[in-house]
Amino acid sequence: FNQFRTTGTIIEEAFRMDIREEILSHLDGLRGVDTHSYHLPDRQFRQVDLKFLYDHSYCGWMDHYPSDPGLVPAFLRKNGCNSYFRWLGAALAELYGVPAVPDAVRELDEAVRTAYLDPDHHLRILRENCRYEKILLDNYSHPGMVESSCDLFVPVLRCNMFAVCNTPDRRDHNGNNPAMYLEGVYEQDFDGYLRAVANLVSQYRILKFAIAYDFGNRIEYFDRSCAEAAYRNAEATEAEYCGFYEYMVWYICRLAGETGAVVQFHTGLGNLTAASPMYLHRLIASLPDTRFDLFHGGYPWYDDLLALLHNYSNVYADLCWLPLISTSAAKRFLWEALEVSDAHRILWGCDTWTSEESYGAVLAFRHVVPEVLSELYRDGGCGREDAQYLAERIWRYNAMELFRLDR
Repeated sequence: FNQFRTTGTIIEEAFRMDIREEILSHLDGLRGVDTHSYHLPDRQFRQVDLKFLYDHSYCGWMDHYPSDPGLVPAFLRKNGCNSYFRWLGAALAELYGVPAVPDAVRELDEAVRTAYLDPDHHLRILRENCRYEKILLDNYSHPGMVESSCDLFVPVLRCNMFAVCNTPDRRDHNGNNPAMYLEGVYEQDFDGYLRAVANLVSQYRILKFAIAYDFGNRIEYFDRSCAEAAYRNAEATEAEYCGFYEYMVWYICRLAGETGAVVQFHTGLGNLTAASPMYLHRLIASLPDTRFDLFHGGYPWYDDLLALLHNYSNVYADLCWLPLISTSAAKRFLWEALEVSDAHRILWGCDTWTSEESYGAVLAFRHVVPEVLSELYRDGGCGREDAQYLAERIWRYNAMELFRLDR
């Protein structure tokens, strides 16, 4: 019996590997859409070395790349189990032919330095290795701007400042204020402020809120009179200020529904204050014509995002960042998201600053999605052709349709 069970397990695993390879081969013929990127301006990719790549990655959130080269091997050993390090290391090894391991640090650093003697190196990785069709760029330093010569990028307008800054002396967590982009905006009354914001917002097809890093995602009350009381009022009460904050988020999301724009929301993690997707429940329910692209699986509150995905057809689940945060969590989330929604409401993005980490995110995607779909097939949740269809929808076609990128 044990021998039969072992043989069956081997056959089963071989069959799963076959499905995974079919999915990967199918994806190889398609250029993907990256729904969320912070890719740095071209001018910053000069004299790049290994330290630069680690410093400008999520690895830098976990630990600091040592200034002393002699300490780098211990740095890599300490963090080798971390998902951020895993996928950046995998990308570096594939791109430069040198493993990101303690004994090869100097060789890898030299390979990176040499490659970046070509100023177009970082863009070539995006085109040839990542194989992107389009990249949605959230430039939080200069909202709505693309600072690159590359035609891959589609601008996203980050809208935090319009909700955070009730006065010209406030700044959102990125240091932005509407007066920096709308001349004389605070010289107008509240109706004028709303019109100025609407005029700018209407120029973009994709809007973004990362207010989980400001005062959280709790958007529940949309009282215009309370918002107006806080406008240009440095002495506004806490209740009045919250009224401004929540009303402006609702107002911009309502505009998106009217213009056909999509609103992206950072959910999960952030500063861990009201960051769960469920804090957006009332906002989403109140605006059925607005499409909400909710990021990161809401990690670690991904059950909340799954509940919203199940109940509201205007909610989309975006896997961006999640496979880098926790690869195993991404697998669990994707399986359940497929079960509670449909083939057309799941997306993916890299959520990175450099091409190397973006490629690492692609490798994580190519690990997670075929693995889940092969398991789902084995469990009877989809057919063989269905698995390929699901993979291509997540990699390319869902984003192409949602963001109207073929127009």
